[in-house]
Amino acid sequence: MRTVIVRALWGLLGLGTIVVTAVFVTHVVLTAGVTWRDTHAEPTRTFTVSGPVTSVTVRSYGDDVSVTTADVRQVRVTERLEWDLPESGAPPLEQTVSHGHLSLGDPACDDGDNNCDVSYAVIVPPGVSAAVDSYGGNVTVSGTAGTNVDSDGGSVTATQIAGPLTVTTGGGDLRVTGLTGPLSADTYGGSVSARGVTTTTAAVSTAGGDATLVFVASPDSVTVSTDGGSAALAVPGGPYALTTNDDQGGTWAGIPTNASARRVISVSTGGGPIQIRP
Repeated sequence: MRTVIVRALWGLLGLGTIVVTAVFVTHVVLTAGVTWRDTHAEPTRTFTVSGPVTSVTVRSYGDDVSVTTADVRQVRVTERLEWDLPESGAPPLEQTVSHGHLSLGDPACDDGDNNCDVSYAVIVPPGVSAAVDSYGGNVTVSGTAGTNVDSDGGSVTATQIAGPLTVTTGGGDLRVTGLTGPLSADTYGGSVSARGVTTTTAAVSTAGGDATLVFVASPDSVTVSTDGGSAALAVPGGPYALTTNDDQGGTWAGIPTNASARRVISVSTGGGPIQIRP
């Protein structure tokens, strides 16, 4: 049966901090309003999720989201809420747990009439996977297991991801450090910088943005398409079956190559320069 977090809010006048206690029940009860006297409020609410959580989904309509791993046993969530106060009080927020999956979101803020914003800071135990939709907000993920991010224009920073990383930014920049799982990235114009990665497979498309990938272990398969942006790769070992298409942008490759090699690298820039070094 679906488990849901009920959160009791303690109202404060003006700006304030609200601590929310997580209680598990078997039906949905959404956030209550906050006492107010001004036309604007920015409370911060923090709560801990009791029970095991193996995966987290966060949806924020235009505001920043961070999901980071720490040496904790329970998930801790901090929400910063800003809204033009209607008579009905604070907009309802979504917090549910079902079969170990925690879902957080502010669907009411997708309605322009509510004029509200919620940013999230989530701390999770090791081994928890994450999915984030920020609809324009910047996203930071660190130490999580398999991770999927759609920022829709916001920038994305991913650090020490211990599993597959799939990112769509819609124009935002992507910065990756220390990835061990497969990388799939599509930035639609944003730049990509992936450094210190040990992933065996990477597929990157930037649609005009520059791409820089620095591997610390020999990858099995790398595909990069920039459509005008530059491409710079550093790959140890080899040989590699290398295919490049720079459309007269210029290519320099200083790695051992062999057309029949098991490891494959394909780079297409559509006019941007290509540099591949060991």
